[in-house]
Amino acid sequence: MLLVALIIPAGLFARQKDASTKYAKTITEADMKAKLTVLASDEFGGRETGTEGQKKASAFLEDFYKDLGLFAPVDGTYRQKFSMYQSDWSEVYVKAGKNKLFNGKDIVFRGNANMTSEQTFDVVYVGNTSTLEGMNLTGKVVISTARDRSSQKLLFDMGARAILEARENEEQFKQGMPRFARMLGLSRLRFNETPENDEERMLFYMTVSNAADILNTTREKLLAAQESPTDIKAGTVNIFAKRKIKTIDTENMMAFLEGTDKKDEVLVISSHYDHIGTNADGAINNGADDDGSGTTGVMEIAEAFVQAAKEGHRPRRSILFLNVTGEEKGLLGSAYYADHPIYPLDKTINNLNIDMIGRVDPEHENDREYIYVIGSEKLSSHLKVISEFANITYTNLKLDYKFDDPNDTNRIYYRSDHYNFAKNGIPIIFYFNGTHADYHRPTDTIDKIEFDVMAKRAKLVFHTAWILANREARTPVDRTDDMTYNRD
Repeated sequence: MLLVALIIPAGLFARQKDASTKYAKTITEADMKAKLTVLASDEFGGRETGTEGQKKASAFLEDFYKDLGLFAPVDGTYRQKFSMYQSDWSEVYVKAGKNKLFNGKDIVFRGNANMTSEQTFDVVYVGNTSTLEGMNLTGKVVISTARDRSSQKLLFDMGARAILEARENEEQFKQGMPRFARMLGLSRLRFNETPENDEERMLFYMTVSNAADILNTTREKLLAAQESPTDIKAGTVNIFAKRKIKTIDTENMMAFLEGTDKKDEVLVISSHYDHIGTNADGAINNGADDDGSGTTGVMEIAEAFVQAAKEGHRPRRSILFLNVTGEEKGLLGSAYYADHPIYPLDKTINNLNIDMIGRVDPEHENDREYIYVIGSEKLSSHLKVISEFANITYTNLKLDYKFDDPNDTNRIYYRSDHYNFAKNGIPIIFYFNGTHADYHRPTDTIDKIEFDVMAKRAKLVFHTAWILANREARTPVDRTDDMTYNRD
């Protein structure tokens, strides 16, 4: 209790507690449901970065912040616009004789190449790669039945120009084709038009039957020769793999509430409003929990602070309400903001990031009123104390620190947008309800959301933000997490 008294002077709460309680009550289940019903609707098509659905979601946020009367901080707008680039391999194919196998339909391509025309290569069989001694693979295309990265690396190190990796379970491969094609057919978004690593390296996944056709043999003979690959006669194959560049235009959304006597210092409350779009079969991933719930939470918290400001309780520090794009593509929107901050990072005191607060994970089915709190003591000895004080005083949730374990194999601390603030030395808290069976599936829908718990979690973020925005001193950066600063 002495530490709490030192970090959070009692006088502050004699003045502020009743006010914060009043405005926290504006965060309601009904309001959250109304907002999330729009964000997670089919109309928004899964909100994939750069799509029409994401644009509709950004317009929804823009209208909301405008109606609240919050300041538009990006040259008079709420949009931090930027472009990203993606390699498109939709025209890739492999051909043997008259049989042409197309990427995304018959085969899946993973790699990098930029051919101007179809090229012919010698193709040899290497089986399961157990007997490669004496084989010359330089400049050749190899057909392999091995399914591990070490074998792929070995074949490329031996000079293979391309690998055709043959899958024995053909029915499984065909069923998974739409998902594989979606995952691998398009590269991840990047900020540079040309990939940083432009080394040509071609890897194709296909069935054993298709591989056998390329070598003018049978599936049975190909499998029988996995440990004696020279039994299979070499041949030739034609490949065309041309990189097309797609430009993806997108935007972070943000709104600003100016503080009073400490207005130059900024608290960032964030979520990502993008999701993963539609599946190859047209099924929409609505992303009600991921991260419609967090975005709804930020909107509700913004509303509460605006109401407080109107009634004479403007925060001492300024608050930036930030909804980033591109999280599902690799934390790209928050990375862009960190590289192009609207407000200086050295004046940014904390980031409270909300990514999934609408569900209950399997570990807490009998203990619903919880939230995973991640990273609260990575960089500052004060932040966890403030978080726990806010919880004990106002919300009484169970704060679960499971994912703060440095040995946690899930690496949750590195997997949401707070990380781009943390690696710049800004103390953060990441609020998360854990994964569930509907994670990244079309079944992550609004009917699964538990709004009573969601509202309580958002109130915890609000109360924590209220303390951080109004206390005398900013939270000190008095701890160094080596993993934070040294790991990309």
